[in-house]
Amino acid sequence: MEKYDYIVVGAGSAGSIVASKLAAHDSSISILLIEAGETPNKLQMWTPSDWFEVLQNCPEIEWGYQSVPQPRLNSRVIQLAQAKVLGGCALHNGMVYVRGSISDFDAWGKVAPGWSWNDVLPHFQEVEQTMKVITGEADEFINDLFTAASQYGLTYNPNYNTSKSQYGYAQFQFNVTNSPNLTRETTYSTFRPDRYENITVLSQAFVTRIIFERSVAVGIEYIKDHQQQCAYVQNEVILSAGAIASPKILMLSGVGDENELKKFGISIVANVPEVGKNFHDDLFVSAGFSIFPSRVVPFYTYGLAPAVIFGCTENSSSVIDIESSVGVGTLKGFSGPKHSFWLWPNIMHLKSTGTVTLCSSKPDDAPLVDPRYLTASGDIEKCKTALELGMDIGNQPGLSQWREKQITPAPGEDLESYIRETADTTQHYCGTCRMGSDEDSVVDTELKVRSTSGLRVIDSSVFPLPITANTAAATMMIANKGTDIIIRSLE
Repeated sequence: MEKYDYIVVGAGSAGSIVASKLAAHDSSISILLIEAGETPNKLQMWTPSDWFEVLQNCPEIEWGYQSVPQPRLNSRVIQLAQAKVLGGCALHNGMVYVRGSISDFDAWGKVAPGWSWNDVLPHFQEVEQTMKVITGEADEFINDLFTAASQYGLTYNPNYNTSKSQYGYAQFQFNVTNSPNLTRETTYSTFRPDRYENITVLSQAFVTRIIFERSVAVGIEYIKDHQQQCAYVQNEVILSAGAIASPKILMLSGVGDENELKKFGISIVANVPEVGKNFHDDLFVSAGFSIFPSRVVPFYTYGLAPAVIFGCTENSSSVIDIESSVGVGTLKGFSGPKHSFWLWPNIMHLKSTGTVTLCSSKPDDAPLVDPRYLTASGDIEKCKTALELGMDIGNQPGLSQWREKQITPAPGEDLESYIRETADTTQHYCGTCRMGSDEDSVVDTELKVRSTSGLRVIDSSVFPLPITANTAAATMMIANKGTDIIIRSLE
């Protein structure tokens, strides 16, 4: 019978750190790191400039999740990219590194004591000692873009990750290494759990449920080579499967809303109604401009242009809820015209929240994901304001030597209709196993699943509140801090 001290489910951004830190702390403990995906086997996946093409053309590393039709987005079904591979979503994301704002984490600390800015900052810094973060280099186009942002009324931010405020325009930071060539990083490739003798890495193994004795997690059931197998645990099972899969696995295991689980004949282990609730995601909108045919369009080896604009929908520099990335038509795999540039405002802190629920008791069936985009009052107005920011900056005099005309939205087009037809996910899913000090939260401030023992969740699903950032950096921080919590419990 396979038995380990710890089982970590998911070898992505969180799980790879958890397993590696535990192994480094004590070489005598045994750890199983289990992952449904396989080893990334295409050079293109590691090439930052191919990021967008990988997202579209490598279905072998995708779960294939999608939303239910979204009524407020013209009933569109939104494709919800989520990686299934050793290294997780760092194999297909934009590689940008954004911690989030000080106010984000101070808000966390109010609902989850011990997770305020001063508590989490050392863990960001510790991760950054291993995950190298580089700052993109500006060029003529970026400098002109920054001039336009200044003309709009924004200020230059020398480092949005270390400044007191994120507000302003800045050079984007990326999780890539530049030796010898520009190469994408994942926590699996940098923390290297496979180098520890006390870690067993099991890939292409699909976890179907957690095995409980009463309310104690004692192991996992998984499918490997078309055979159902089990592995057992002495200390803890740690779920690091992401904001969609972690709640799904909990519910299949009998942890969730008992009224929902009974519909599928799932035996109840713990009635934790908020499992799968509080699904947060950001939307992005697009302001596109054609570039004069006589201009040489830059090509960015980072994928995205090395520029970001942080703004606010409320005419205040103290509450940031817009993070606009920038792209040009030379982005590989981009379907727009080559001679074009784009501002893509991500609208953050939207009030709409959704759900991840089961559609059956069969592990092979994808969960039902309903983000409920734009259902909350005021969200569509925030999107309109963010889109106007992108349009206004793109039309400033500073970009006149590049800008031929605005191509989308078309001049005079109704912005609300345009947003409902074109807004899309930023893949910033979080919150479905919400952390908190209140009894309704799914996990407590030590990331233990309520009404169970021997079980924690350590990934983006535990975000108690959304942040002004892409989720990758905060997920790595949670993994680092969460593992330290486990290690302290052993001492």
